[in-house]
Amino acid sequence: MTPFLNKHRNTLLIAGTALVVLGLSACGGNIDLSGAAGAGETTEEASATPTEAAPILEEPTATPIPPATGKIIFASKRDGNTELYMTSPDGLEVTRLSANAGIDSSATPRLSPDGAKIAFSATIGDNTDIYILDIASGLISRVTDAPGKDVSPSWSPNGQQLAFASFRDGNYEIYIVNSDGSHPIRLTNDSSGDTTPIWSPVSNEIVFVSNRFGNSDLLLLSLNGAISPLTTTTAPENTPTWSPDGSVIAFQTFDGELANICLIGRDGLNQRCITPYAAKYSIPAWSQDSQWIAYHDYVNIQMYNLLDNSTVTLSQPGIEPRGILAWSPDGLRLVFQAEANGDMDLYHALIPTNEFTRITAVPGYDGEPVWASR
Repeated sequence: MTPFLNKHRNTLLIAGTALVVLGLSACGGNIDLSGAAGAGETTEEASATPTEAAPILEEPTATPIPPATGKIIFASKRDGNTELYMTSPDGLEVTRLSANAGIDSSATPRLSPDGAKIAFSATIGDNTDIYILDIASGLISRVTDAPGKDVSPSWSPNGQQLAFASFRDGNYEIYIVNSDGSHPIRLTNDSSGDTTPIWSPVSNEIVFVSNRFGNSDLLLLSLNGAISPLTTTTAPENTPTWSPDGSVIAFQTFDGELANICLIGRDGLNQRCITPYAAKYSIPAWSQDSQWIAYHDYVNIQMYNLLDNSTVTLSQPGIEPRGILAWSPDGLRLVFQAEANGDMDLYHALIPTNEFTRITAVPGYDGEPVWASR
């Protein structure tokens, strides 16, 4: 049994002989059935001395896998323009969230720490800015409005600020701004350009990508402007993602058009790669317990366990994953976009059983999913 299945065995629905055996073994110990062997035999001595009735042992049953909950927010071109939509995990309830927003479908919308809002970049009136969508009300507010592109929003741990990359000064630099659009602050100033800020989920540190050392590297930025390099190798590094506990950063190290998925500590130590060879891997996605990293190679979904260095593979013939993966709030599913029959739709994979379910089936691009808990 894989470590993931072992961790979630009490939530699995027993189906098939193998899982029945696993369900029984989860009880532990030896079951003593000797009380039933002589149930039909009595003696005078036995009848004269009251004894306690033997306990009735019932065969254990596993708890069924709970249904998927929450909402999936995604970008879609089903109506011509790229807009934000929201769907239930089964795809039955679909709601359009934005209108004529020109959503940047090349960048995944970012869920706020409390799961109530989505930050995204969109082009309206020939200018690309940062916007926030309130999921419950559907209201969209504009955060930035300076000339030049503002992209790649990332939430602060308390949800009150956003980090983003802006071209307003002639090249990309890292800024922060209050979520209501007030008090923008420029944090970097380098002619080579700084991009892809990702705010730590537990501290006021931001990892970002820069070419200031002649190559694409990862750097760590404090709110006071202090910068320290994390990677300085000859290979380009990109797409950093923090573990939810803020201790490790996963990223891609490129070898031409191919890449490996690698890790480095927040302190810049213990850098290592977790993939056996370079391939067209997706951006790594962390589980909420910081124990698993999910990614795909356009064919299979891989889940790497940081506790024992094992890997679980999820796949289904004919479904080719694309884009970034997103974990469900219960940690039992992964949502992703996949190409099937010439169209890009949303699917989710039920991890314990390797079952793939199609969520959307409307003609037009559906992608960049985010799974919200509410």
